[in-house]
Amino acid sequence: MVQRFTQILGAEDALLGESAWYLCGDTKDDSYRYPVFRGDGPATAALAVLNQEVDWDDVMKSFALWNGQLEITKGASISYYFDRTDGAASAWSLALVSKPPSSRLGAWTRVAKVISEAVKIWRPLLATVDTRNYEGVFPDRPGVGWMIYLPTILTEHQVPEARALIGVEDEGNQQMGTIVVSVTDGPFSGTDPEHVRSANAIEVRLVDQDLLPRYVDL
Repeated sequence: MVQRFTQILGAEDALLGESAWYLCGDTKDDSYRYPVFRGDGPATAALAVLNQEVDWDDVMKSFALWNGQLEITKGASISYYFDRTDGAASAWSLALVSKPPSSRLGAWTRVAKVISEAVKIWRPLLATVDTRNYEGVFPDRPGVGWMIYLPTILTEHQVPEARALIGVEDEGNQQMGTIVVSVTDGPFSGTDPEHVRSANAIEVRLVDQDLLPRYVDL
């Protein structure tokens, strides 16, 4: 699944393609030691290291990848948490750094396309795109940020504050959820008052309809 996702990313940014990724290590040299993907699947050496490392944690299994780029605006990382014994859902995150006011993945339509494809791979309870300096209205719930995917069909009547609503369809062309977009005039910024107000308003609207889950329920 992760390899398929990196193929999707690579179509938007070559530095994020499947051949770019390494297992994170404790030192710089270690972090270049194990390329993650070879051909049609995980590299044998990387898989052996992962199988050894994930056995150490009784609460959850996890691993982290990076794309081998030391320049901060070219670097990226993927963190994956799974097989949790505490009842929490599995999760993954992609972290990118862009030079303001640009977006590494381009316009909002391209970002939404990446999220849509990721949703088709993982079928998540939710997915978000935001910035680290953004804080949502409700500390016990995910923030909307730039966009959020929810596994329900939403309409403009339900979320009039949204700048765009994008339906995500499964392989049978049946809608399985909706991406709610808060900003379409450029990349979302957590320091832009208008962007923050737009995202906050969507969060309030979703909570009023019991559509934005609490972290504890995920």
